[in-house]
Amino acid sequence: MSSPRLRVQFETLFEHYKGQDCGVQLEEITEILFCTRRNARIVLNKMEEEGWLEWHPAPGRGKLSQLIFKRSRADVSENLARRYLEEGKIGQALKVLDHDSAKLAQVVESYLGIVHQEGQQVVRLPYYRPLTTLNPSVPMRRSELHIAQQIFSGLTQIDESEQLQPDLAHTWEMLSPTHWRFYIRPSVRFHNGDLLTMQNIIDCLNALRSKNLYSHFDRIESPGHLVVDIHLTQSDYQLPLLLSESCAKIILPPESRADDFDMFPIGTGPYKVVQNDNKRLVLKAFDGYFGFRPLLDRVEVWVIDEAHSSMVFPSLSKPIKPDVANYGDEVELDPGCTLLLLNRKNGLAVSDEWASYFSHRLNTLNLFQQLPQDKIVELGVLPAHGLKPGWYHHTRQGYTSPPSYRTVTIAYHAQHPMFPTLVKCIEAILKQDGLSVNLIKYDITVEDTTEVDIWIKPMGIATNRDDALAGWLLNYSDIEALSISEDFEYWTKVVKEWQAAENASFPALEIGKSLVERMQLIPMFHCWLGVSKDQCGSLQNAKCNALGWFDFSKVWVKPALDLTFEQKEE
Repeated sequence: MSSPRLRVQFETLFEHYKGQDCGVQLEEITEILFCTRRNARIVLNKMEEEGWLEWHPAPGRGKLSQLIFKRSRADVSENLARRYLEEGKIGQALKVLDHDSAKLAQVVESYLGIVHQEGQQVVRLPYYRPLTTLNPSVPMRRSELHIAQQIFSGLTQIDESEQLQPDLAHTWEMLSPTHWRFYIRPSVRFHNGDLLTMQNIIDCLNALRSKNLYSHFDRIESPGHLVVDIHLTQSDYQLPLLLSESCAKIILPPESRADDFDMFPIGTGPYKVVQNDNKRLVLKAFDGYFGFRPLLDRVEVWVIDEAHSSMVFPSLSKPIKPDVANYGDEVELDPGCTLLLLNRKNGLAVSDEWASYFSHRLNTLNLFQQLPQDKIVELGVLPAHGLKPGWYHHTRQGYTSPPSYRTVTIAYHAQHPMFPTLVKCIEAILKQDGLSVNLIKYDITVEDTTEVDIWIKPMGIATNRDDALAGWLLNYSDIEALSISEDFEYWTKVVKEWQAAENASFPALEIGKSLVERMQLIPMFHCWLGVSKDQCGSLQNAKCNALGWFDFSKVWVKPALDLTFEQKEE
């Protein structure tokens, strides 16, 4: 890419000659650019390579060479800004546009949003970090969970209306509460062309036994062609629902996976990964998908440099964040919350006195008051008084000062728009009480939880359904690693009793209340999520889901029709 200095040199020439083609001598150029004849030739050749101008040197002294401008100053600045934007460098793009956010909005709009390329419908969305771990068999963050749902299929799925639907299994039946039979679609292929086999499904289901939610799996077999039976050690009326969890997606067998499978996973879902690096993730519609082929041909998630990511709004028609005072669109709340997970197993919170101190001193209102006002608006957060919006859980009365003066170790995601600010607020409160703070920053997960006293975590539940708490609690909340054994056994027992009872409502409130009252966690904030309906432009059916995204496979672009043609028809 051309250097910022080259652009400044072009602007200097353009302004000097007022953009008019003219005959000049090389000595003039050296005086204007304050450089030698050799450097002037190098600069002019580079500008010609960029397509900004043409330089036709005339042989012989005293003869005029021809300088022809091919681009205006604004063209060059915008072109350079676009190229910086391609690399995710929105700060550099803003700089070459003289920090004019209106011009930047025009450039961003030409790259993000809805784009038509060679007859294909492409949607480009901004994001603040790369999406590097897309393997559903390992822990994933909330945005990766959404992307994985576009790449992989499970036996069942939850649709955009949050209802249980068939997926790889076109139907199923409960032969008994401990014996379920699933009927599999024929001729399903992975993105690499491999045929899905019953053994592949059996192996993936067997691998689930290590997770608490599926620990009752006994025997899995295929009694006939395209049939899979699951035998259980205890009654489970909810099994089809539990198999819609992300960790239950069907993936390639280990021997067929490449070393970079986490970044370039291969599934059977509506989209396949064709690019994934620190600049962008590109998903392409899978023509061999067993369901309805997506109407969007490509989805590109563009990584914007972190320092300026808050400028870019998650919208398709207005990519630059609008003035808050003028922004009144309706968006939804995260169905879970961001929370502080206390280490009740081997951290300071092993002691009820410390757990009580943390629960009271770091409650949501204390933290909310510490947040800078501009950050509250930028991050879109509200105090959380329970795990889900509208819930209110009381904590025990107890210590309001620390039991002793110790160092508190706090773990948090290194790449997260809220957590660095939040950590500073927590650190400020603890230091007021004479405590020192040690921070552990990580990319995917904490390697050794025994070193952690407080773990800042987002819940990342995938639906608004109350029963989504079952998979979160038992599969990926990390509560088991940081809880008192008797407490976790109780929460597991409550979930298992729900599974074993026919037509039972999920005891979400009971679990949420117990988690707070037993001082296992402290709810912090609910976040505003997603793209509002008014910000989607011509994109149809872009309904925000619980993960703050929309189902790529269900949306389409409404074409702009020729009004003169419609008038002729009338």
